[in-house]
Amino acid sequence: MSVIDLVGPSRTATGPDLGRGWLRGYRPDIEALRALAVVLVVLYHAGVPFLKGGYVGVDVFFVISGYLITRHLHTELLTRGRISLTDFYARRIRRLLPLATLVTLATLTATWLIASPLQARRTATDALWSTLFAMNIHLANSGVDYQANQDPSPLQHYWSLAIEEQFYLLWPLLITTAGLVWLRRRHTPRPTPSTTLLLSVLTLATAASLAYAVHTTDIARSLAYFATPARAWELGIGGILAIAAPALARTRLLAHTPTTTLLALTGLTAITTSALLYTDTTPFPGTAALLPVLGTTATLTAGLHHATPLETHLLDTPLPQGLGRISYGLYLWHWPLLTLAPTYLDTTPTPLQTTATLALALWLSVVSYAVVEAPVRDVVRLRLPARRTVAGGLALVAVTSVGVVGSASLVPDARGTGRAAVALTDGLTALDSVATGAQVVQVPSNLTPSLDVAAADDPARALPAAAHCHTTLLETTLSDDGSPCVFGDPEASTTVVLAGDSHAFQWLPTLDLLGRQRHWRVVSMTKGACPLYDVALENQTLRRDYRECYTWRERVLQRITAEQADLVVTSGAVFSSRGDAFATAWAQGVGATVSGQRAAGRAVVVLEDTPYPGKDVPECLAAHLDRATSCTPLLDDALSDPVRRAGTREQAVAAGAVVVDPVPWFCTSTRCAVVVGDTLVYRDNSHLTATYARALAPQLAAALPAPFGPGRTS
Repeated sequence: MSVIDLVGPSRTATGPDLGRGWLRGYRPDIEALRALAVVLVVLYHAGVPFLKGGYVGVDVFFVISGYLITRHLHTELLTRGRISLTDFYARRIRRLLPLATLVTLATLTATWLIASPLQARRTATDALWSTLFAMNIHLANSGVDYQANQDPSPLQHYWSLAIEEQFYLLWPLLITTAGLVWLRRRHTPRPTPSTTLLLSVLTLATAASLAYAVHTTDIARSLAYFATPARAWELGIGGILAIAAPALARTRLLAHTPTTTLLALTGLTAITTSALLYTDTTPFPGTAALLPVLGTTATLTAGLHHATPLETHLLDTPLPQGLGRISYGLYLWHWPLLTLAPTYLDTTPTPLQTTATLALALWLSVVSYAVVEAPVRDVVRLRLPARRTVAGGLALVAVTSVGVVGSASLVPDARGTGRAAVALTDGLTALDSVATGAQVVQVPSNLTPSLDVAAADDPARALPAAAHCHTTLLETTLSDDGSPCVFGDPEASTTVVLAGDSHAFQWLPTLDLLGRQRHWRVVSMTKGACPLYDVALENQTLRRDYRECYTWRERVLQRITAEQADLVVTSGAVFSSRGDAFATAWAQGVGATVSGQRAAGRAVVVLEDTPYPGKDVPECLAAHLDRATSCTPLLDDALSDPVRRAGTREQAVAAGAVVVDPVPWFCTSTRCAVVVGDTLVYRDNSHLTATYARALAPQLAAALPAPFGPGRTS
């Protein structure tokens, strides 16, 4: 949220050939726009129900930034005949880096003091990405859905700062290159083509970014949300307005107060409408981002020539001006406080506690503006030349990065404090271990896998050959094309196919072990968030119809036929309720899929979904080493969407499948275990550890139909 201009608060410079008196200097309306943008973002993050589209505040900031900074670069190009990149980046460093570094280090320290070692180590990793202005790349690669706010990092909001800094690595060069062509032609009697050339170049780049944003939003929304190429057009539109501003300011249209007032009202209405009507399901960015972006552009345009009555009587008043001035600090401070509050309180904050948290963020913003932002910016500008400022900024980034890496290495391991538990060597023993695990208070000292490495205890690590066997969201081909994903006994004559989503993939270590013991050839075909059941899906990450899943399913069914499979084992994740209509469609899809396989003469096993803890289990245990029961869910809570679970069972049985209910392997009649014996059950908020999946091999074998059940050895 680094949208602070480089020549002063909301001030645009004028110079030769720029305004000739037409353009205003100080712009209170821009300060007020900043205030509106940060309020929208903060209230959205605070969970205010009527502002589900408050995230558009970031887009408002992007446009303002593109306008102000391009205006300054354009002025410098015309008045000096060049753009000093050293001076440009020195200004950026003075304005942005001190407070960004302070908030990063403060957040890291707070996390160290109040959070678990696992969260402290993750935050240190995020701090490194933030320090290097690459948080957006980290989030895009991690597949994080920012709008869903699932297990958010307290430094996650630095993604927007990263986008701006990446954008300004290239934007000044683009203006310089196009501008120099113009300057060489200034001796001609027609200077207009210069502006035309510059606008043409910037418009082409902006249009290309918009096209990329629309395309990427359609196929991979999380990537589009964080990718600089998909966001650059928003800053670019502000830049185009900055270049065109002198010509626009001289038009009669902007000379009339009623017209400019209407334009400003229209712009503000567009911004607030998008904040009120958009939700987390709105395809964003892309065409939906045009409403707040063009609304911001209209408001900026209205104030090019003179102040409107709207500005004089509403925008240029103490509250919006004050909020606008501290908007950068408020953006940086509010998110770490909101995300760390539940950890500090060890419960979900009440509305009153959330209000107090925001008040603290506001206070920190005011103090940091007075103590850090303004003084450091002015003192460094007066005392240090640009080259030394840049060198100092790079040194600060380097030192901070080293310190962050060092702090991560000092975070203690999350070790259990309880006495060593009995090892699960031969599977569960009369389910006594489950009953004991559901009541465990202290995490065992011999927990396997340990909490520090639990996230990596997945099928791809347990079976290195499986690393390429789980198809990603956007892929439609089978992951084993060219390299068969065959496990168990590859030379066996009996073929068992495992197919479905990640909750099917989690059973691969179990079937691999059984395949080696019972001489099965186990073929794995799974895809993220794509059950084998014939049901239409809206992918929650892509935020659209999951068409890649349908293509992949067809190929899996063809492959099952080609493999002449003897048994098909499948499962599908069932999380929170999505309504009775979807539950009905899901159950019908289960019946249709099973019927098709049974008609082909294959045995089918439908593994009902495992209990859903609803929280990151290793993270929870690391934070409650002596209160592990805080992490064990009640049975009723863990059996998410009971209507869909019941429909799955009924339709699968009716279609001729053997349905295996794994709940007794996890839960008592009242509560579900997350530690059984010495073994950690979950590696995240829903998936089994490979270690526990292997321990369940005897239980799964006993539940399989003949001739695959007990006694089958060849």
